[in-house]
Amino acid sequence: MNDQPANTIGKNEIEELLTQGCDERVHILPESGLNKYHLNPVKFESLFQRGSCTANVLTRRSFNVAKAFLGKYDELSYENLLENQANRLRALVQSEFKDPFDVFFAPSGSDLVYYPLMFQMMLNPDKRLLNIVSCPEELGSGSKFASETRFYANYNQFGDQIEKGAFVDSNNTSEVHYLDARDADGNILDRTTAIHELIANNPDASVVGSLVFGSKSGIKDDLNVIDTDSETMWVVDLCQFRVDHSLIHDLLEKGVMVMLTGSKFFQAPPFCAAMLVPRKWSERLKQVDASIIAPYGKLFSAYDVPWFMENMREHLPKKENKALRLRWEIALDEMSAYSYWSTKQTDNIISRWAMGVMSKLETSDSFKLMPDQLKTNMSIISFQVWVNGSALDNEQLKALFKAITTSKHEGFIGGKDTVFFGQPVQYGEKSFIRLAIGAYTVRAFLEKDAVDLTNDYRLINIIEAVAQEMFSGK
Repeated sequence: MNDQPANTIGKNEIEELLTQGCDERVHILPESGLNKYHLNPVKFESLFQRGSCTANVLTRRSFNVAKAFLGKYDELSYENLLENQANRLRALVQSEFKDPFDVFFAPSGSDLVYYPLMFQMMLNPDKRLLNIVSCPEELGSGSKFASETRFYANYNQFGDQIEKGAFVDSNNTSEVHYLDARDADGNILDRTTAIHELIANNPDASVVGSLVFGSKSGIKDDLNVIDTDSETMWVVDLCQFRVDHSLIHDLLEKGVMVMLTGSKFFQAPPFCAAMLVPRKWSERLKQVDASIIAPYGKLFSAYDVPWFMENMREHLPKKENKALRLRWEIALDEMSAYSYWSTKQTDNIISRWAMGVMSKLETSDSFKLMPDQLKTNMSIISFQVWVNGSALDNEQLKALFKAITTSKHEGFIGGKDTVFFGQPVQYGEKSFIRLAIGAYTVRAFLEKDAVDLTNDYRLINIIEAVAQEMFSGK
């Protein structure tokens, strides 16, 4: 088949592809022309982006990357492309780290949750499976279902319909213990003691310890809880990917699996995910019977796991996912561009942005920063919205979010007239929203050697004005 010249590939073709290869979260709703996040992946020119969730649109750079990639796609071997992308990801996070690890791909961060559960089933098929999950209210919408070994969506990456909420395999399920991120006042909780007690009280179980370091609001678990001498399979959710690579090296050296996505901080379109698996685990896994994972063929392709995991591959369908490869190509390009700058340089820019945003929020009685903000990642600022002396609840914030993100606004510079920001996060009866910057924005500030907060301040003013308009009379 002849290649299609890159200059003939347009937005319609790219949009069609980017709305495939995952679940219904990427589908475009016909009545609006937008997805469930109120966005269209190829409508980026007029959007001011300050979101921290998997709801990125293309950028000027990634649009050109997409065209170039699709122009040569038909000449590529899918298996070679997989290995190329895995090697590039490995090189980007590896640096001086020498211990080997393997890359397991997945269509989304929610799908990554299944991997350690599948691994423990393979290694300990006759044991109870205990999954200890930290900060469940701050994880992705599908992660709770996946933690319980249930289907988290109505469609899989192949476009097949599945039953959301049903067990993937009713004969092999996980017992889940959730540990809240925050108390009723919003203070960040220490979950270390509870994790140790759960492991000690369940000596007959195969255990997955699911920690988070950089949640929706940037919360970080105390990683000293990890006991490298135990048989617990530790996995750390770094899906926001807002971390120094030295942390990834430290975790992998301890035998901890690391969850990453290219579609949050690195601003690739939703969805693209990968699990970094220390070689000590993959060496054990490739030697055992993997037939127990056959039901997960409704979620994973044989190509999602490394080529040498033949025991797993034989129980999964050999189906290619062109859309997933495109999303990863975009993510890897942005990661490569970002790696040009030192951590000191990027941290400085992020801190300058954060301090400016927090200072602006603190000038108004309409906003209250979440407690322990300085304990979280500085590229995400979390805050409540207050009207008439009361904080808006989750349903009110959802209504506010929709009203702002589906409307056009004046007063932005650079040709922007639509906005996106972090969706509401609920904890107990309360809720907050977030402003966050990603790699593309950080690089833009670095290249100009200036942090321009004009549009950030305009967005904050809009949030305040719309909140007052919607709720001050209620």
